[in-house]
Amino acid sequence: MLRFRALTRFFDPRELDFMFRVSSEVGSSNLDLPVFYAGSGGDLEHAVVLGDRLIFVDSHLPEDTISEIRRKIAKIGGKILEEERVGKLGKGGRHVLRFEFYGEVELIYYAEDVLRILENPPRELRDGCSVYFVKVPHPKEPNVKSLDSPELLSKALKLIEVGGYYLERECPICRVLNPEVLGFEKVASGYISALSIHNAEGNLYRKVRDVENLEDLLRLDLLL
Repeated sequence: MLRFRALTRFFDPRELDFMFRVSSEVGSSNLDLPVFYAGSGGDLEHAVVLGDRLIFVDSHLPEDTISEIRRKIAKIGGKILEEERVGKLGKGGRHVLRFEFYGEVELIYYAEDVLRILENPPRELRDGCSVYFVKVPHPKEPNVKSLDSPELLSKALKLIEVGGYYLERECPICRVLNPEVLGFEKVASGYISALSIHNAEGNLYRKVRDVENLEDLLRLDLLL
């Protein structure tokens, strides 16, 4: 909760209640797997309250994204301890930033299409993730699938460990079906800021069980 308190002045006042609930819920879960933020851009402040190991994935303007992350670390009062690039961004390479902010945080950035990451997870995600986070599912890049498509969403939901969380805005887990049919329960809803013209609430879901036919159920949900 120390991180959340330090970040309150960087949040939109309208989202404080929801982000407090998210931070409290996820922070008390003691999950070890990383946080996977799809379409992250440089949105550090919403991610760093979710865990110490962050996987950012966004193919749009990678060097600008990295620069924004550096600026955000400095802005919130963090200190970069180590920074390295392994391989070529957009070709499977990653940019790693380790920084101090009420404990050590490791942020690994991939400049990839999320579908590619979901189909062939990097080593950091091979055991899954504790939180899958997406705020604006509609891609900026041409020929990139929307993150709310049944194909992508089903792969992402399967990656979440039982007891882990799905945090979203504008990427609902379902529209008609009960989330429990998909193995999730809603924990909280509320305002979360995003660079979007749409007026949608954020939602936090907890995964309670694995469901095999997720993609079929998500496609059915679109038809109902």
